Amino acid sequence: MININKKLLPRGGRVLAALSGGADSVCLLHQLYSLRHELGLTVIAAHYSHGIRTECAADEEEFVHNLCENLGIEYHIGRGDVPTYAGEHGMGLEEAARTLRYGFLYDLAEQLECEVIAVAHNREDSAETVLFNLTRGAGLSGLAGIPAVNDRVVRPLLGISRKEIEAYNEKHGLAWLTDESNADIAFSRNRIRHEVLPHLRQINPDADAAICRAADRLAQTQDFILQSALQLLSCDRQLGRIDRRLLRSAHPALYHAVFTLLLREVKADSRVLDARKTENVAALALGDRVSGEIELGQGICARVEYTDLCMVNPHLEAQHESREEIELHPGVPVLWNGWEIELDAAEGITFAVDAIEGPVVVRSRRIGDRIALSSGHKSIKKLMIDRKIPAKSRDRIPLICDNNKVLLVGDIDYDRHAAGHHSKSVKIKCRRIML
Repeated sequence: MININKKLLPRGGRVLAALSGGADSVCLLHQLYSLRHELGLTVIAAHYSHGIRTECAADEEEFVHNLCENLGIEYHIGRGDVPTYAGEHGMGLEEAARTLRYGFLYDLAEQLECEVIAVAHNREDSAETVLFNLTRGAGLSGLAGIPAVNDRVVRPLLGISRKEIEAYNEKHGLAWLTDESNADIAFSRNRIRHEVLPHLRQINPDADAAICRAADRLAQTQDFILQSALQLLSCDRQLGRIDRRLLRSAHPALYHAVFTLLLREVKADSRVLDARKTENVAALALGDRVSGEIELGQGICARVEYTDLCMVNPHLEAQHESREEIELHPGVPVLWNGWEIELDAAEGITFAVDAIEGPVVVRSRRIGDRIALSSGHKSIKKLMIDRKIPAKSRDRIPLICDNNKVLLVGDIDYDRHAAGHHSKSVKIKCRRIML
């Protein structure tokens, strides 16, 4: 009996097992089947035909059908055209196959209400991944190997060798399919499997396990860095934005994690941030410039605005862009350009009702707009310059106005003549909710 990681499986839950028909996936399915009563599992198998080796697809599907029928396991089959998809999206076959396969598995798991998707990566797979990523100059994430848990995907066989898996199958009389493409050294991973790792095993017969142990330690280091980055970002700030002074006080090892988290906050694809771009963003953020930006790809950029570094996702901005004038009504929140504005709110700046003339609206700034401050009236343009609001952001700051004056300028300042507690008062809330 091999030591499958039971902690990854939901007791009393539903598991979708990816079944290619290879030795690893057959072993995993049989293990899940054997544990179904002990753990109260409902096991469902899923096979995906990639459309690469069409001459073998029917045999593979028949094998899956027979195996699942013999075990009494429900199964589902998905089909795709990986070569066509790869060509249309500029991907290699391996990347395209993975994209379509996992898309099928996630959709099916959602449809069947499965808590986890179990896939059959083993110890050698993780070692090969580490070596493959090492040749590409990967950071900690790539050198940490294959994670045992990634979102809904779990890998219960990750600590078990391919030799142990095949021995298990033979002991239980389980047949499996051999994918001839696994021997093709034109694929980088196969070259590592068949040419690189055998040489490393001459240096250390247990090289696979040693690489995985090193990867586990790197994974712990990565987790420590992530937690430190989260702590750095736990201050009161705008999403996607950080004070550059905080970065200057942080260890450089945190930069990539911090930038990645900022990208996620603005719903941007963090894969645009490689090691070189991380260095460039850090140089911009730590430099003396008060403005400037770096393109990261997909339209996403990193920008410095006076004291802040911010990640900008124009796709997200476009979804929330609004420059129209909107009248406010008591107790009805309004979303405007990434802000939430509410008249007669439970919290906010208090104004005298008698000081408000006519309907209250939210709009962007206009030429000639001024606001009454303690020191006298000031133009909105001068106020924004004094508060170091970047020129690109000034039209996105909401002005809350009545018929004659500006009451609020976002969360920057407010009319000191109209504000204050009186016998009849009203609160106006204006807060940033994103970007």
